Amino acid sequence: MSGWLITLLGLALFATGCTTAGEGPSGAGHQGLPANCTHTISKADDVPAALEGASPGDTLCLSGDDLADAEVTMTRSGTTAAPIQLVSDGSTVREVQIKANNVILEGFTVTGGGGILLEGTGITARNNIVHDTQQGGITCHPCTDSTIESNTMTHVATNGIEITGARITVRGNSISDTVPVGDGDADGVRFYGNGFRISDNTIFDISAEGYSSAPHPDCFQTFDQNRPATFDVVISGNTCRNVDAQCLIATGDQNGNGGAPSGVPSIIFQNNMCANNGAQAVNLRRWPDVQVLHNTFSGPNLTRAVLIADGSTGSTVIGNTTTGDRPTVEVDGSSRPGSRVEDSRPA
Repeated sequence: MSGWLITLLGLALFATGCTTAGEGPSGAGHQGLPANCTHTISKADDVPAALEGASPGDTLCLSGDDLADAEVTMTRSGTTAAPIQLVSDGSTVREVQIKANNVILEGFTVTGGGGILLEGTGITARNNIVHDTQQGGITCHPCTDSTIESNTMTHVATNGIEITGARITVRGNSISDTVPVGDGDADGVRFYGNGFRISDNTIFDISAEGYSSAPHPDCFQTFDQNRPATFDVVISGNTCRNVDAQCLIATGDQNGNGGAPSGVPSIIFQNNMCANNGAQAVNLRRWPDVQVLHNTFSGPNLTRAVLIADGSTGSTVIGNTTTGDRPTVEVDGSSRPGSRVEDSRPA
């Protein structure tokens, strides 16, 4: 065999062998530990002391099979210039709680406990796999100036990601097969607050069937009962498919999201692909100042793609496409003041 052919075969075998464990639709997966580990922890009993002794700029590396019962609780803060990094090469832990500022969490598998619970400023959760939890997959409550990206949540309880606070980015995550707890719902992403950027996530296969009390699965949900005002939220470039209720639901049944500034877009929902199973893809009830722009809507049970009702005034619906002959938008009389509907049509 010629030398160049041997070289090509070797490169092909190398490429085939370089797969990333746990890779999902979001690209989330696990890689080796970094070279700059300040401390390496391989036993569950050593985790608390290592975390308590962390200082700004430290990189704590968790690795090995003896961490499955560990509850990773971080209360030490880094700084903006020198965050504390908690890094794993895919090791399984029971739960992660971060109540601190400027902490990076990367590369963990989390299962069996409460998922990943975050509270603070400047937190990043990246490239983690969360499955079969007793609570939501990743909860950031309250958080500011934080990022949740490239994580995979499968078969977690109640919701894949829940965020409360200000200026949080949720990007490139994969959420599937969320399950309810008790009489609760099973959703993709829930959000309450302002300054959110929710983009390029994939949410799929969340069913309402098989439960004594059926949940109401939505890809994106917000409401105002005992929650902060929600505004300046951009939801863009996401894919929602085979989810049994809505792609987006926003309900202001307490005060119509009354704390949001008047005339400012509360939600901009744009360039998303919604292939959900509900009667509509977007449902606004008592929720004003939403922009629905350039989305593609499909689904076997749509009677209309966008339903705007009960005083959801000031809404804008432009440039959307709905498959089939079903109408794109229905606006009731109480929601027409200030509303604008243009260039939205069946495909």
